Amino acid sequence: MASQYRATARSARGYLRAATTDLHARLDARLAPLVTQGDAGYREFLLRSAMALLPLEQALNEASVSNLLADWPQRSRSGALRLDLAALSLREPLGAAAPKVRGEAFQFGMLYVLEGSRLGARLLLAEVEALSRASQAATRYLSHGQGLSLWPSFLQRLEASQQVRREPEQAAAGARAVFRQFLMANRNGLCDGVVSRRV
Repeated sequence: MASQYRATARSARGYLRAATTDLHARLDARLAPLVTQGDAGYREFLLRSAMALLPLEQALNEASVSNLLADWPQRSRSGALRLDLAALSLREPLGAAAPKVRGEAFQFGMLYVLEGSRLGARLLLAEVEALSRASQAATRYLSHGQGLSLWPSFLQRLEASQQVRREPEQAAAGARAVFRQFLMANRNGLCDGVVSRRV
């Protein structure tokens, strides 16, 4: 499916954007509105984000993603998200099984979505400012990486990857797998009856 974009994409970034437009739109329609639904909506947003992000980052850790990005510990947001959950006395949800992480191109596709989502998360901060002080104090996840050039430096590495150029379909598969993980976490509400463990 992703091969249809090969002829028109001018860069790996453009290729992956085109290959994931449909999933990106579906996820934005489900996830972003939660932050506008008061404190309860924001808690739901964090829970759903945790259900997707935590297993994805764990899978990347186990695949030694730091071999691709030496600054991965600085980029990972699992710690920030867990602190936000704890600040709101929320229990960490058990995440769905993460996709099997394959080679370099697949990992770069996954990272493209995760790194890009940090940009979108910042746009939601303005909505949280209208919520309670408790919610405003639990924004480590949304504000992660502020003041750092994480996105430009990631794009440089993405475009420099010879493996991505050789296997663009694998990069697209990795990106789409991440979007699907987040969509799975956003099928149903999580606040009620969450199977979880104390943070």
